[in-house]
Amino acid sequence: MICMKTLCARVRSTTRALTQKSSQTPTAAFCVIGDEILSGTTQDTNIRTLASQCFSLGINLQKIEIVPDSRASIGASLVQLSHAHTVVFTSGGIGPTHDDITYDAVARAFGDKLAYHSETLQRMRRIMGDTARARPDPNGTSAERACARMALLPQSARVTFVDDKLWVPVVQVQNVHV
Repeated sequence: MICMKTLCARVRSTTRALTQKSSQTPTAAFCVIGDEILSGTTQDTNIRTLASQCFSLGINLQKIEIVPDSRASIGASLVQLSHAHTVVFTSGGIGPTHDDITYDAVARAFGDKLAYHSETLQRMRRIMGDTARARPDPNGTSAERACARMALLPQSARVTFVDDKLWVPVVQVQNVHV
């Protein structure tokens, strides 16, 4: 699951942009990604926080979907939600394991390609330091490549860092915030 500080910052920054563009109440959808949520082995803790943040900022959260770790499921959900809502937020599927495929699914769904984001790689190395089990290196060992995969972002994405202590960025493709 994502850091609550990052999630709240996403909502706040998005709200500012939305209220400047339209006088209508913005609508939102939340796509929670992960087999572990659907199987019940992990309890989602982000829905309540997102709903509360949206409500306090005047965003009408209209839909929450939970989808499995499947490129097709993630992509189909995000495209449909993107067309129906002003803004879409996601949670899950951006770690170093084989089932963390959200960035790839987003890129495919919106006709984009993935590329290593150099600033994200640099921040990961700086924040993880020398104590990390695996430092991100696209050309390194399998563990280092897996770590670096978390900086493999859609090329068209707008990348925003919300905290100097966190390496994970907010990645925006169209109106979808990962």
